[in-house]
Amino acid sequence: MRIVCSRSSTAAQSLLRQRHILTEAGLLVRTGGVAEGFHPAEGVLLFEDPATTSKIPALERPAFAKVAAAAHPGDVLTVSELFRLWPQLRPLPRLCARPEGP
Repeated sequence: MRIVCSRSSTAAQSLLRQRHILTEAGLLVRTGGVAEGFHPAEGVLLFEDPATTSKIPALERPAFAKVAAAAHPGDVLTVSELFRLWPQLRPLPRLCARPEGP
C-alpha cells in the first residue's frame, strides 16, 4: 500500500502546493478545476494534518497517528517535502517497537 501524509504548520498555510506535487507524482488525482478537488489515486491512502505545529509529537497528530495505525511492513510512506517528515521521524524507534495487535 502507498501511504501519503501531508502537513501544514499553521492555518495560514495551505496543503495545495503539496497536493500539486503529489498529483504530479501520480499519488493524487485532480477531480476538476476546483483548487481543493483532489482525491487519492487507486491503492493510495491519504492522511492530511492541516495547521499542525511540529511542536506536537507525531503520534499526537490526528493524521500521523492514523498513518502509524494503518502502516504495515512493506508499505511505502510518501511525503511531498522531506522537511515535513523529519519532525515525525523522531518517534520512529517507538513506532517500530509497538506491539502487534490481534
